[in-house]
Amino acid sequence: MVGVFTMVDSGRFTNKWFDSRTTPRLAGIVAGLVVFTFIIARLVPSRGIDGSWMDFEEGGDSWLILHVFEMVCLSFMLISILHGWRRWGFKKAFFFFSFAFVYGFFLEEITVYFSGYYVYNNEAWLQIGHTMMAVPFCWTAIMYSVITLIERNPVLGSLKLLEKGMLAGVLAVSIDISIDAIFVAYGIWHWKEFQWFGVPLANYAAWFMAVGGITAVWYDVDSLPRPQIFKEVGLAVGMALSYISLLFFVLAIYLISRLWFP
Repeated sequence: MVGVFTMVDSGRFTNKWFDSRTTPRLAGIVAGLVVFTFIIARLVPSRGIDGSWMDFEEGGDSWLILHVFEMVCLSFMLISILHGWRRWGFKKAFFFFSFAFVYGFFLEEITVYFSGYYVYNNEAWLQIGHTMMAVPFCWTAIMYSVITLIERNPVLGSLKLLEKGMLAGVLAVSIDISIDAIFVAYGIWHWKEFQWFGVPLANYAAWFMAVGGITAVWYDVDSLPRPQIFKEVGLAVGMALSYISLLFFVLAIYLISRLWFP
């Protein structure tokens, strides 16, 4: 899927994935944001959640917020599907949302089951396996939202695929970093270790790689002049590669955070 490089001018090479002038600059900005986040997380006092985090009182504030969160996430995804259907047509919308939802669900289920790194509150109404379904609903809607934002802006739409992926990842993290700590405090989910108000920095790395990876792969596969079955296979392969790259990136952030926060 990665085409050959074309020389635009002296010393500048580009293809649909990469531009030797702009892509490293954007990558440098993202790296700077990562370093800044580590410094802030180190300087700002954080805290964990005590053992009573799952002791919900029916009708209490935490109980209400949990179920409102579930319904809002479900509504967010349904609105995104309807919007995508009107904008793209049924075939393309079904193609995207099916893969986005499956991607988000298995990402959560595999991580919760095999890592034990975090758990969801068992009072949730909508659960499959170990996963609170509100989270894959949000994954799906957020992936669609950032892709829509990029497509509707001519400047952002002209970015290379890696640049679109990095931008989508930063947008997704900017959403999660503002809400994750709040929901942890209300006991909707619980992390076994943390660096930022009950949330580990590796979680934000996962958001960046998951949304950024699937965004870049989606744009690449969608642009292919191939029959639909080839696009479906290509997206499935891209999802698998995204999982693998996400695993290594999150592991690197986790190891760095363990050294940074002894």
